[in-house]
Amino acid sequence: MTERLRALLVQTRYNPLDALRLALEEQSVDVLMARTCAEAALALSTESPPPLVFAEAQLSDGDWTDIMSLAAKASAPVNVVVVAPSAEVGLYVDVIEHGASDFIVPPLSDPELFYIVRNAADQARRRRDQSAVAPHPEVVSKTGKASRAAAAKE
Repeated sequence: MTERLRALLVQTRYNPLDALRLALEEQSVDVLMARTCAEAALALSTESPPPLVFAEAQLSDGDWTDIMSLAAKASAPVNVVVVAPSAEVGLYVDVIEHGASDFIVPPLSDPELFYIVRNAADQARRRRDQSAVAPHPEVVSKTGKASRAAAAKE
């Protein structure tokens, strides 16, 4: 059985992003809610953070760059989609240059949102698969045997 996709929606106000929450739920996405960077930090610091975050560009206690930092520290790869109230070219360029998965301005059509969600989710899944099979650094212990325990002591 396939696990349902989870996404964290970080929004200070509810009006424009309520439609986004409903549209995500219609696409069978389990939506977790946060109103601040502090709440987002809690959601992203779990053993299994949601692979997607939709974050308002401005929040009451920070902004999208803070969410990007939190996502980078998560225990598994997380893709961030920044949600802006208007299409500001400078903000768009900044967001993409800082590694966000996408930049959106609601409202979006169902096909547009479907594409953004699936693309970001697939990217996150690939990154998680790659990090799961990445070799752990090994160090040769004083006895000449390679071990992760030796690496931890060094």
